[in-house]
Amino acid sequence: MDKTKIMVVEDEAIIANDIARQLKDMGYDVAAIAYSGESAVEKATELHPDLVLMDIVLAGKMDGISAAEKIMAHSGTPVVYLTSYADDKTFGRAKLTGPSGYVLKPVEKKQLHVAIELALHKQGIDLNLRKNHARIYESMKGMIEAIAGTVELRGPNTPGHHERVAKLATAIAREMGLTDFQLEGIELASRIYDIGMVNIPIEILQNVERLERINLTLYQTYPEAAYDTLKKIESIWPIADIVLQHRECFDGSGFPRKIKGEAILIEARILAVAVALEDLTTHRSYREAFPISEALDKISSDSGTKFDSAVVAACLRLFKEKGYKMEG
Repeated sequence: MDKTKIMVVEDEAIIANDIARQLKDMGYDVAAIAYSGESAVEKATELHPDLVLMDIVLAGKMDGISAAEKIMAHSGTPVVYLTSYADDKTFGRAKLTGPSGYVLKPVEKKQLHVAIELALHKQGIDLNLRKNHARIYESMKGMIEAIAGTVELRGPNTPGHHERVAKLATAIAREMGLTDFQLEGIELASRIYDIGMVNIPIEILQNVERLERINLTLYQTYPEAAYDTLKKIESIWPIADIVLQHRECFDGSGFPRKIKGEAILIEARILAVAVALEDLTTHRSYREAFPISEALDKISSDSGTKFDSAVVAACLRLFKEKGYKMEG
């Protein structure tokens, strides 16, 4: 079995060499010794160690906390901090990076060994959890895509509709800094948000902008119908609630429950904008598709009323500053 590769980051050579000696005595492989934050990031990228022992206070422009942030963001490599003293502000910064442990200096062999093994054990658990999460996500996505394909065949939307909505919604969510978990929930909900339309007559679906009275009332039941179906499916993402709320308006004028503002899930507020923009840029039996510039103007005109202004702003940045384009 290959030895665990550990990189030591310590700007005092005597201390660094002593820690390296202890690691070798414990049966670990010392992948490298780095004496600065910049060098640590470079060597971690090149060597891919299994663990980094990182001194918090380093000489130079990049301290250990900044170096650890870069290393963990790039590769997910666990970091154990080495420290003799840190004020509250520095320790608070270190804690926010999510380290796998701390070791006090001067480093004692037993303490170091325990901290390393705990960090590696935690990393193994995290890896298994991520694998299980990925399997759950792929399974849910496959099931939802199959259902979405059936809905698309029957409904008023053109082929690829759900894919375009999903890509735009996740792009907006990413622009707004939502978590990976939230992005997954948005993508899944985007692919199945209109499942509640399957029992609505096609002639109603083809004239949604002209509906009145009983036909309008019938049409507005589709989020509730979708919710009733999706809540029966066990899911770690709030897919049913996202779908239920995606036609609510930020000012409370939407449907089906007329909730408003931040009472509406952020995922649902994002999906609302993505669905509306995709609809505006798609040809319908009762109108031509709008050019993207006009569609964005229409979305913008409803900012703060129909739509969350922060979501609209993120959407506009994607198209006007970052070159996002609707596919299909």
